[in-house]
Amino acid sequence: MLLSLHIQVVQKLVGLSPASYFEYATGLSRMTFQRGRAYEAVLASSARVQAHVDSLLLGAFRKRGATDADYQFCKDRMPDGVSAMMVFGLGLLGDKCAPATRELVAQLDASDRCLFELGDCGAAEALSKLHRDPHLGPAYSAPLSVSGVRRPLQELPGDDERALLELVLTRRAHMALSLLAAIDHELGRWNTEVTGSDSMGRRPRFAVLLARPDPAARVRWRPKDPIARLVDFVGSAGYLVRNGHWPEATPTIAEMGMRVELSRSVVGDGSRFIQALRSGKHSMTGRAFQTLVYSQFWTPDTSPDALDVAADLAEPYLVAAHFLTLLMPDHSVAKGHLDRAGWREAYLEWWARHSDSYCPATPRDDAAPPDWLLDP
Repeated sequence: MLLSLHIQVVQKLVGLSPASYFEYATGLSRMTFQRGRAYEAVLASSARVQAHVDSLLLGAFRKRGATDADYQFCKDRMPDGVSAMMVFGLGLLGDKCAPATRELVAQLDASDRCLFELGDCGAAEALSKLHRDPHLGPAYSAPLSVSGVRRPLQELPGDDERALLELVLTRRAHMALSLLAAIDHELGRWNTEVTGSDSMGRRPRFAVLLARPDPAARVRWRPKDPIARLVDFVGSAGYLVRNGHWPEATPTIAEMGMRVELSRSVVGDGSRFIQALRSGKHSMTGRAFQTLVYSQFWTPDTSPDALDVAADLAEPYLVAAHFLTLLMPDHSVAKGHLDRAGWREAYLEWWARHSDSYCPATPRDDAAPPDWLLDP
């Protein structure tokens, strides 16, 4: 369930095709993936794969100036389970993490493991066991009032198989929204307790990535999907850091492009760089996102270390934008756009559901972002 989404998100961040990413992440031949033998190959070569992963992680730590001892210290504390590892990687599963976040990621990872154990079951039996999953409640199987969920391309033959796919996709969407909502709250807690303030005023921060759907009769469709909204948010957050207050409207492509050129983050037309990111013509990889953050947060007095910190702190928004993009179906009319209907409301429902577990969860008026940012 969530494991497949986590893998796709990392693949997007690295900027590789599925087969190339398999080779990059495991050290095994991409031909193994293309022949449909990826799962069996990883199991058969688990020690080799683990050594390869350790080497990748160590290289990533060294690139950030960390020592081998720093890497070992972090590795010894790295949790099991893909959702727990993702939250840990974002720096949110440390000593100050809320018990509710630890409990949720444990439940999500346990449920994911249960799904893998159903691999040898028939569709009818798997359906029955999923409905009785002891790790997650009925809210994760409830129908979603959204336009639809992104689906695999192949058709399934039988009624039980189709029903199983519907349940798996619905549960996966609920699990992803629930995880993002918990991270959202955790970021608010972390900002308030560690830095003493929260620029989002303890409001649902990932809501900035979820614009309401455009009218069906619209003639011209502008990019407003999660990645486009991520670009707008980074431009707005950069303005906040440089000027001490939020902008009165979304920074224009020309304004953001000017920041790109002033910072010398890319060679060429800065506006084209921004426009390509917003439209999806330029993939929002981790490197592209870092360049975007550097360009918008840069001033002549800003040190490279401070820009690295800004990119690290903004990374949860990047991960959330990719998660949401991978969940939404393509728009039936507007080619190259997603059908966003219902997804904002579905996310806010999970954010509200988790609110009681994070205290305080009430908005703070002294740091209120503008309505145009929070309610696009």
